[in-house]
Amino acid sequence: MIDFGTMLVGFGAITLGALGTRFDYYFARMSEQADAIGSTTPVSDVEPADWKVITTRLGFGVLGAIGVLMVLLAAWP
Repeated sequence: MIDFGTMLVGFGAITLGALGTRFDYYFARMSEQADAIGSTTPVSDVEPADWKVITTRLGFGVLGAIGVLMVLLAAWP
């Protein structure tokens, strides 16, 4: 029997993972700007390090892969 709730969550994870890997720099920058609140550095001058962008991309890639597995396992007969 197909579990539509799990498939819906899986498709959501795939969508979020795809958007996160496409816009990884912007998500990493938003995270660094949130970290800069309260510091003396202006929020508009904050830039993410290369390792932060790479780990953001990898994290969203893993989320997308988990979403694919969820959809496949939910449709498994």
